[in-house]
Amino acid sequence: MHIPARPSLIVCAVVALASGGCEPRWVVLRQAVPDPLLGAHVFYVEPIHYDPPMVGSKTEAAYQAEKDSDQQRSWQTDKLDTATRYQDAIVGASGDLKFTTAPAPGVFIIRPIVSFIEPGFYAAIVAAPTEIRMRVQFLASDGVLLDEIAVRSVIAASMVAPASGTRMRQAGDDLGRVTAGYLHKRVAP
Repeated sequence: MHIPARPSLIVCAVVALASGGCEPRWVVLRQAVPDPLLGAHVFYVEPIHYDPPMVGSKTEAAYQAEKDSDQQRSWQTDKLDTATRYQDAIVGASGDLKFTTAPAPGVFIIRPIVSFIEPGFYAAIVAAPTEIRMRVQFLASDGVLLDEIAVRSVIAASMVAPASGTRMRQAGDDLGRVTAGYLHKRVAP
């Protein structure tokens, strides 16, 4: 009997340690050929666009309608902080790439679009993770769509991270690092 060859778990573990995983954490939805990002070094990261997202199984408006005014303000703060952490993580993980504070001619645009948020919860004996799903568009400076990927982050709810806002911020960090990983793959010669 012939058993087809498969990469061993040890090989996969070594690759995972070296590259952060056996497979990329993004799904390519669109990719321009030839690669217009090859050799690019200046980018502008837009603030996260909330599409508006579904929050669990509800629209964001329906989710917010169930909250008091303090919870509604907290939700908006969580979203803004998540967007800041996302931008900071891209810049921090992008090495020698440059980022501008505004779009300009010749500067590629990174447009993150959140379409789904599961805030999750932590109640000591039962918990659900926070999950954020995002599309990231890479545009030429004139707004022409070049590439688009889908990324997702799931952050476990635990005693260490019981608040959903904390987990949303951690997801922002994670999504930013994944986006930077894709960017490196496209700009590297």
